[in-house]
Amino acid sequence: MPHQFACSEGNCQFVIRSSSADEVKRLVRAHVRMTHGGRIDPADLERGIERIELA
Repeated sequence: MPHQFACSEGNCQFVIRSSSADEVKRLVRAHVRMTHGGRIDPADLERGIERIELA
């Protein structure tokens, strides 16, 4: 089942979907570092990842 993360920072529209939770985590960390100039707490990252069903 695929994983998804949607950035909730301000008006940011970043969304990542992947079959790999590790890939989602890696790309979210890179997004937060490069776009928002910070880091994401590991607990917030885990809470933000959703498992989704594809239609």
